[in-house]
Amino acid sequence: MTAVNAMLLIIVLSLTAYALLAGADFGGGVWDLVARGRHADDQRALISASLGPVWEANHVWLIFVIVSVFSAFPTAFGPIATSLELPLALALVGIVLRGAAYVYRAYGGGAALPDRWWGRIFAGASVLTPFMLGVSGAALATGQLGPHSSPTQPFKSAFALTAGVLAVVVTAFLAAVYLCYNAAQHPSTVHLVAVFRRKAMGAAVAAGVVALAMLPAFYHDAPIVAARFTDRSIPLAALSAVCGVGSLVVLWRKYYVLARATAALAVVGILGGWAAAQYPDLMAGVYTAAQAAAAPQSVDAMLIAMVFGMVVILPSFYLLLRVFSRPVVEDH
Repeated sequence: MTAVNAMLLIIVLSLTAYALLAGADFGGGVWDLVARGRHADDQRALISASLGPVWEANHVWLIFVIVSVFSAFPTAFGPIATSLELPLALALVGIVLRGAAYVYRAYGGGAALPDRWWGRIFAGASVLTPFMLGVSGAALATGQLGPHSSPTQPFKSAFALTAGVLAVVVTAFLAAVYLCYNAAQHPSTVHLVAVFRRKAMGAAVAAGVVALAMLPAFYHDAPIVAARFTDRSIPLAALSAVCGVGSLVVLWRKYYVLARATAALAVVGILGGWAAAQYPDLMAGVYTAAQAAAAPQSVDAMLIAMVFGMVVILPSFYLLLRVFSRPVVEDH
């Protein structure tokens, strides 16, 4: 494996970590937005407790991706950032507003705005950000972007818009699966298990429907990448489909730990299939990874720095999640 391909692999793995960890957090905001009925407040309390004090740490993976692309593929970084200026800016707005709204709602006690308004901002931002990130990733595959493309160009593709919807649905699916397990851990929240189980199964079906609906637009709007998808990514798509169906089965049988694994593998299949089809392009029709790569010495230095960095980051991140991610919900 060349140094350039190793860098691409690390970037894809970081995106996967962000999708699995931060994605579940964004999905929690989706369910916060649509919580209704007599258990709505309990649902929101469980979501807030499950996020806990560490959810912002998940953004380290997104920052890692941005720094890696900037350092290892500087020629493409400018055009990518420019052509995706609008969706990426809106995603950043969502991240900032979501963090601020969460803090004000959890600890502000009605400061600045009533808590219910901060809750709506938190939930709305949780939908906005994954949608914009999904649009951005899909737009890179269309071949319709370039250094001088319109800021609204990413939104002119039905494939990109559908990919944004899929990102929101998938994050909601992940969150509901994780929340099933969290709800079962405490007597005061066990009554929410059935609620999130239904949500998880509904989101799994919705994700499959959206993915199937996206295929015609994919082959129409991104023909080069779609042709590679047919050649390379069918096994990964099959993995995603099997694990998606498997998630329905294990959720039905109430195996919530196993459901977390099958849900995660379903998302890994989606991202892996996209990455395999996108390779070797960073921007389809504009830059390949090899064309945009920095000098070999710079890429080698990046890889060495990453290895040493991960020796510190991965154990620390695991310990952080292990200590703080278990929700504590007060009896009431």
